[in-house]
Amino acid sequence: MDVSFVLPLMFSRLVLLLALVAPLGAEEFVPFQPSHARLFLRVPGEAAPLKEASVSIGECLPGNYEDTPEKRARLTDISFPITWWKWREVVVKFTPAHDGTMELDLNGPWGEARPGVLRQMEVLWDDLSAKGAVLANGSFEDEAEGKPVGWESPWRPYPAGDKWPLTGREAVEGKRVAASWHGRPLVGKLGVKAGVPVTLTLHARAATVPDFKEPKILSGDTPAHKAAAKLKRGVNFGNGWEAEPGTWGITYDVKDVDLVAEQGFDHIRVPVAWHFYLEDGKIKPEFLAVLEPVLKRAMERKLSVILNWHHYGALEKDPEGNRDAFAKGWKAIATHFKDYPAGLYLELLNEPNGALDYEALTKVHAQAIAAIRSVSPQRILVADPPQWASVPGLDRFFLPDGDDRIITSIHSYEPFQFTHQRAGWVGFQDLRGISYPGPPAVPVSVPDSLKGNAGLVAWLEAYNTRKGTDNPCTAATFELLLDDAAEWSKHFGRAIHVGEFGCYKEADAASRSRYVRDFRMAAEKRGMPWTMWDWKAGFGYWNAEQGKPMLREALFGR
Repeated sequence: MDVSFVLPLMFSRLVLLLALVAPLGAEEFVPFQPSHARLFLRVPGEAAPLKEASVSIGECLPGNYEDTPEKRARLTDISFPITWWKWREVVVKFTPAHDGTMELDLNGPWGEARPGVLRQMEVLWDDLSAKGAVLANGSFEDEAEGKPVGWESPWRPYPAGDKWPLTGREAVEGKRVAASWHGRPLVGKLGVKAGVPVTLTLHARAATVPDFKEPKILSGDTPAHKAAAKLKRGVNFGNGWEAEPGTWGITYDVKDVDLVAEQGFDHIRVPVAWHFYLEDGKIKPEFLAVLEPVLKRAMERKLSVILNWHHYGALEKDPEGNRDAFAKGWKAIATHFKDYPAGLYLELLNEPNGALDYEALTKVHAQAIAAIRSVSPQRILVADPPQWASVPGLDRFFLPDGDDRIITSIHSYEPFQFTHQRAGWVGFQDLRGISYPGPPAVPVSVPDSLKGNAGLVAWLEAYNTRKGTDNPCTAATFELLLDDAAEWSKHFGRAIHVGEFGCYKEADAASRSRYVRDFRMAAEKRGMPWTMWDWKAGFGYWNAEQGKPMLREALFGR
């Protein structure tokens, strides 16, 4: 838990300028499937900055990599999630303060395959329209000299229509689509008038890499769906056995299980840092002596259990070097628990991140699943997508085609700035006073220690001023993500479970309760079972000191 996909994007902006000015000789690029699209809006030097720029999903920032304050103010940097298997419609709104033209730069995310070698993350575009502005050839149907009429493709040649990434691409309308990436933007012009609001509606999609193999689509009525249907409301035994022994972890025992059952939960999720508890191909007996009583009591109380592997940092840094150890560890765990009831589910790895993305995670998961299946072929498994188990990570999440006994688990802490205020482990220890939903009665100032965080500065400005669903601290932030997850689940026939959501208890109690209630209701509305983070630690449901719940009405009320 604790980290969102937004953090890597913040880093990418810091290095973007260096990549833009890199020499173009002896180039090598590695095709890679993007999870986000990117576009820039740039007003001319004599014009005032845009007013109230917003995007229907994603984020709008100033051009913080530009070298002067004036240039930064004139550029609006917009990023939003995309998928490879469907077009996403996105709406951008802003109000220009000048008459004339401005630049629309269709771009892509920045990333390196290895130091000095860029990932070529191609974004496909189609069916752009502008209300309140003039845009030429937003359909990209008109072409001349090998590229769309009215659009420039600087730095590198535009790809031929029968070559990757354009070949065989199905358009939203018509026959043609456009393509761009960070190293080859596609730049057009918008004709605007001062004070006239502009609404851009566009469609974007991730280009798959050459030789991409689409995953098998399952029936939607699999053993995994039947197993997920037995789960409704759960809670995480967090900050316990995922800690290194003797450090910061808290203690769980059978009394916690009894309280969980009495409160009305039907399952628990038990995070374990198994790399500390495996030795010579077996689970350490002293650890089993404290873990198994909890698992067995849960079974006695008719609670299902999701037992996961948590915080395996070595695997996240070096997947290839630790893949065998991970698979052997899971074989040992599966062997020990092979005779447990079907209500024990095994979750492969919590929140894959770092180097565990796309092909690396696919290999790691496949080998571990094969190891488990060699001793426990019928066991229900749970697997998290990359990018910290985020919904955008589903687009680069591939499971063995023939295995229909795997539930997909997603995590969501959006809006992250609200749920993680005062959280030192993400650098927000000085961020406070954010209520839910926004806007607040009294504007929240940017802490001095975080004034260099451009994403947070922009978020707080929108939080303080915008109303309704345009405010970034409302249910819309997670409802859009849950809609994406539900659509992915239906399309691919994979069962979905929300493995983590919650709010750090440093937020005001009323806001925390409203947020947890809204998220829980949004998940249940979409038929998604959930496990809140956590039972009695920093995000706790249960107040262990007072012996009473803190969020009962939020999780069990109407």
